[in-house]
Amino acid sequence: MSSVLDWFLVWWLRTGRYRWSWLRRRLFERKYLSTVLPTAGSLEEIEACLRQVTWTMDGPLHLFDCISYPQVTWTKKKDDCDGFASLAAELLHRWNPNCNPVLVTAMLHPVQASHTVCAFVAPQGSLCIFDNYSLRCENCQTYGEVVAKISQHAQRLVCWDVRNATTLDMIEFHGSSSSA
Repeated sequence: MSSVLDWFLVWWLRTGRYRWSWLRRRLFERKYLSTVLPTAGSLEEIEACLRQVTWTMDGPLHLFDCISYPQVTWTKKKDDCDGFASLAAELLHRWNPNCNPVLVTAMLHPVQASHTVCAFVAPQGSLCIFDNYSLRCENCQTYGEVVAKISQHAQRLVCWDVRNATTLDMIEFHGSSSSA
């Protein structure tokens, strides 16, 4: 059973999730694009904006998991880790495009532990993350180190990716040796 689930999780992260996100954005979220997002002048102000959003869990079996436009998360003031990461990436990009914010997702066992964060290059040069509303700077140098941090309490890492936060284009994809 685990191998079938792993196959699905790899397929979902590599392809399905982003096709679903694109379709959902196109069909249901375009009306939110005119929403004005807050202006933040520092990492602390971005964190303060994110603290105004409430974390909510995905639906059953994550079948409706998608990455919403940041404007949707800001308007509704609630979302899961994907929404926090998307909003953080947009606020970071507007504050300082050189931060190069990206979405980093780890598919884990148990599946409920799977997680998405916004990783970015901090002014001091290392990678920091917005983990939901919390700013974490732990001197990571690679996205793999970020994944190790966000998956440390899971039973097993299945796969992970790095995506452009705006276009959702793949930057990196990695499967574990037992599931790839």
